[in-house]
Amino acid sequence: MTNPLFFVDHKFAPGETFTLDGDEGRHAATVKRLRVGETVDVANGKGLRASCSVTQTERNSIQLLIVEVLQESVSTPQFTVVQALAKGDRADLALEVLTEVGVDVIVPWSATHCVVKWDEPAKAKRKWQRTITEAAKQSRRAWIPELFDLHSTPAVADLIASNDIAVVLHESANQSIADLDISQSKSILVIVGPEGGITDQELSDFQDAGAQVVRMGSTVMRTSTAGAICLGALLPQTSRWATSEKLENASEKVTD
Repeated sequence: MTNPLFFVDHKFAPGETFTLDGDEGRHAATVKRLRVGETVDVANGKGLRASCSVTQTERNSIQLLIVEVLQESVSTPQFTVVQALAKGDRADLALEVLTEVGVDVIVPWSATHCVVKWDEPAKAKRKWQRTITEAAKQSRRAWIPELFDLHSTPAVADLIASNDIAVVLHESANQSIADLDISQSKSILVIVGPEGGITDQELSDFQDAGAQVVRMGSTVMRTSTAGAICLGALLPQTSRWATSEKLENASEKVTD
């Protein structure tokens, strides 16, 4: 079983002892009820991961001895998902499963048929960030996916040119996701429409910008799950779902 993971803004060094406090410390001490001798991981959300041993517990904090520190490299290729705004639990589910499957960047998109509108973009973005961070913790990721500001349709179209491959998921497409070759690509952009669907104009704008329109089977998938399923279909073409030996080689041990 993998170690529980906690996020802290700290420069870890092997042999160092430090106190995990604040919200993460309270969670470790009162919810996880960690005990002396147990092992945990701490990470900074930017690939730096430390394996630690619990040396002391308090009511709202735990003392940790850092045993080993690894810097995990940036994954290749990079996956960006443009996620149309969805309501309530649907948005949470989309963010959770995208993070769990390995997305690198999430771009919130205010599509024409979005039921939800961000009247307070900064507040709404903070909520998305909390959900993403919790999902990264649950899935033991040392990298927290980057969350962009809210994008309009023209802004999403501008993103297409900066990626090697961009695809729009749409049930009317003739091309299948299974026919897409990403073996030589370093960056892949996936656009997921809203609950009300992508408009013809949006589809045309994205195609004009260079995106391919693809479908995933004969069924229509929800906005909350389509992006993660798409990544699940593409990731086996990459080295990211590799053997444990290859995955270990993607991390560099930090000695001081």
